[in-house]
Amino acid sequence: MKKLKYQIIVALLLTVVVFSCKKVELKRFTPNKMFTPTAISVSSGDTSVIISWPASLFSAGSGVNYTLEISQDSAFKATRDLSLKVDSTTAVVTDDKIKDRTPYFVRVKANATAKSAESEWVASTTPFSLVGVQIFHSLQSTNIIDDAVILDWTTTEGVDKIVFTKANGDTMQYAVTADENAAGEALVEGLSAGTNYTAEIFAGNKSKGLLTFTTKAPVVGNNVVDLRPIQDRPSVLFDTLSQITDGAIVLLKRGRTYTIPSTYIFDKAVSIRSGLGFGDPAKLLLSSNFDATGNIDSLNFSDLTIETDGSASYFMNIGHATVIGNVKVENCTTNGVFNNSFIRLKTAGAEINNLLINNCIIDSFGIGAKYAVIYANASSKALIDNITIQNSTFYSFYYFIRQDGITGTSLNINNCTFNDMINQAGYFINYSGTFPPAFNIMNSILGSTIDPANANGIKSSGNAVLSNTYMTSDCVFSANPVTGANSYPGTASDLFTDPANGNFTIKDNSFAGKSTAGDPRWR
Repeated sequence: MKKLKYQIIVALLLTVVVFSCKKVELKRFTPNKMFTPTAISVSSGDTSVIISWPASLFSAGSGVNYTLEISQDSAFKATRDLSLKVDSTTAVVTDDKIKDRTPYFVRVKANATAKSAESEWVASTTPFSLVGVQIFHSLQSTNIIDDAVILDWTTTEGVDKIVFTKANGDTMQYAVTADENAAGEALVEGLSAGTNYTAEIFAGNKSKGLLTFTTKAPVVGNNVVDLRPIQDRPSVLFDTLSQITDGAIVLLKRGRTYTIPSTYIFDKAVSIRSGLGFGDPAKLLLSSNFDATGNIDSLNFSDLTIETDGSASYFMNIGHATVIGNVKVENCTTNGVFNNSFIRLKTAGAEINNLLINNCIIDSFGIGAKYAVIYANASSKALIDNITIQNSTFYSFYYFIRQDGITGTSLNINNCTFNDMINQAGYFINYSGTFPPAFNIMNSILGSTIDPANANGIKSSGNAVLSNTYMTSDCVFSANPVTGANSYPGTASDLFTDPANGNFTIKDNSFAGKSTAGDPRWR
C-alpha cells in the first residue's frame, strides 16, 4: 500500500514539473493610452531653440509621433504661436517660426496610434526666448536729442524698417532706405521729448537688433539764457556769465567758437552747454582757465569742445576757498596741449563734493609740467570727496588722479579706456594716504605706459577693487602695481586700431573684453 502511494506522488510531481517547463509566449504590452512624456528640455540660442523630451514609455515600435505647441500664454488658452507634428523626440525651431526676444512656453504630447489613445500634455514651467541677433551699435548720448536720434548698425542684407515703441505701447515705424542700410545709419525725427523708447530693426519680419534709449527733455524755462542767436561776437559767453542769475542754463550755438580771454571766477551755479542738435558742438577756446569762489550748488559743462589756444594750462584751476556741491563734465572733448591739470584745487578750503566725468575724451594733460589730470593739493586741505568717471577715454597724460593727504569717500571708474600715460615717476592714482572706502575700477582697459621704468600704479594704504578690467602687455608700472586686472597678451597697438592718433576702436575680435570693457564708443 505504501509503495502504491509513493508511485502516485511521484507521478503527480512529474506532471507538475512537465507542465511548469512548458514554453509560454509573451505578448508586447500595448497601453490603451500613450504615456505622457516625462519632461521637456529647452536649449535656446541667438536664432534657434532645441526642444527635446524622453520618448513615451512602451512606445518603441509603435510608430508614435508627437505634437509640439509653442505659445506666449503659459496656460495655452490663447492662439498657439506654433504647432508642429514631429516623428522624433527633438525639434529645432528657428526665428523663421517664432519671434526673437519674446517669452514663450512649450508643451508636448504623444499622439494616438492605431492601438493607443493620445497622451496628456507635458508643459514647460519656465519661459524661453531666442536671444536674437544684434546689429545695432552702441548708442552714444550725443546721438540723442529731444525729438530725434541717429542710429548706427552693421550693414545687413534686407534691413527695411525700424519700429519705435514707447513704454505705453504706442509704436512708430521708420522705413529704412537702401542707401541708409548701405551706410548703416539713419537719422530718425519726430520722436517725443523726454520719452523712453525701444527701437527694433528688422529685415522683413526678422528682428535684427534691439536697443533702448530716452530722448532728452527740451531745454526751456525762465532760467535759460540762449546765446545761439548772437553772431560774430566770440566773447559773448564770457561777457554774459557775470550777469546771469544763480542756476542759469546757458545755451551755445553748435559749431560756433566762444572765447574765454582771461580767468573767469564762478560764484553761482550755472550750466553751459551746446543747444540740442547734431553736428560739432560749441567750442570753448581758453586763453585762461575757470576758477570758483564761495558756496556753489553746481557747475555743469555739457556737449562742448574744450580747447586751449596755447595759453591756458588748465580747464579749471580753483584758487579760492569754495564748496561746490556738484561738478559735471559730460559729452565733452578736449583739444590742444594743456601743460597742467584738467581740474585742480590748489587752495585750503577748496572742495568739490561730487565730481562726475561722463562720456568724455580728455587728452594731453600735465606731461610738460608734471601735473595730474585731476589734482587736489593744498597741504591736505583741498578735497574732491566723491569722484565718478565713466564711459570716457583718457590718453597722453603724466598722472591721472592725485589727492594729497586726504581720503575722500569714493572713487569709481567704470567703462573707461586709458593709454599713453604716466612718466617721470608719475602715478596712475595717488591718495598719499588712505584710499577711499569705495574704490572701484570696473569694465576698463589700461593701455600703454609712456615710460615703464618710471611709471607708478596706485599709491595708497590699499588697492582698488578691480572687476572685468584689463591691462595690455605694455602697461608696465615700475612700482605700486595695479593688482587684480586681467592680462591682455598683446600691446595697445595690437588691441586698438590707431592709438597714436586717438582711435581706440578694438580691432582684436578675440579680446575677451571686446563687448564689455573700455569706453563703450570703441567697442
